[in-house]
Amino acid sequence: MNTYKLDQFEIESIEDVLPMFEENFKIKLKNEETEKLNNFNEFSELIISKIDFKNDNLCTSQRAFYQFRKALESENIIDKSQINTNTDLKNIFYKKNRRKTVKLIEKNLGYKIEVLKSSQITINILFFTFIISFIGLFLLWKIAILGLLISILGFYLTKYTNRLDKQTVRKLIEKNAAQNYIKIRNNENSFNRNEFKSIILEWFSENAGIYKEKLRNGSFV
Repeated sequence: MNTYKLDQFEIESIEDVLPMFEENFKIKLKNEETEKLNNFNEFSELIISKIDFKNDNLCTSQRAFYQFRKALESENIIDKSQINTNTDLKNIFYKKNRRKTVKLIEKNLGYKIEVLKSSQITINILFFTFIISFIGLFLLWKIAILGLLISILGFYLTKYTNRLDKQTVRKLIEKNAAQNYIKIRNNENSFNRNEFKSIILEWFSENAGIYKEKLRNGSFV
C-alpha cells in the first residue's frame, strides 16, 4: 500500500472544512486530540469514536440509490428498469433540459444532489486570474481592474454551469450518501459504523478537494 504525505495546503483544507463536518454530525474534535494523529485513517477512527448515534445496519448508499431511482420514475424522466449503478448520467440528465431536470429531482428528494459543477481547471484559472490581477493593482491598475472584473464575473457564472460533476449513477450516489447522510437515512440519531469510514473519506475528498486514493492512504507527518 502506497502512503501519500499530505502537503500543508491539503491539511489546511481538511481543517477548513472540519467545522462543517462537526456541525453536520454533531461532534467536536479537540485540538489536543487531532494534534496526535499521524494519518487520515487515525483521523477517521477518532471521528467514529465521537459519533453518539445508534448503530444500525441500514446501507445508506443503497437507500440513496432507491430514493434516486424512485424520484426519476415519479418525475417521468426514465423508467426505473433502465437505471443501475453503472448508468451514465448523460442518459438521465440530457443536456437540453439538464438544469430543469436536476431541480425536479432535488425537489422530489428534498435535498441538493449538486450534480452540476464547473471543472476544477476552470475554478483554478479564475482563482489565479483574481490573485494576479489583485497583485497587478500596484503595477498596471487599469488592466488589473479588468482582470478582477473578468474573474468575479466568471465565478458568478459558474453557478449556471451545465457540466455534470460525476459520470455514473454510482459516483453520484457515493457523493450524496456522504453529503446528505442524515437526510437520506431519515433518522438524525443513527449511523452504520461499518460504512462510516467510506462516508468520511467521500465527504472530506469532496469538500477538501483531495483525491480519495491519496486521502485514504494520506499521512499527516
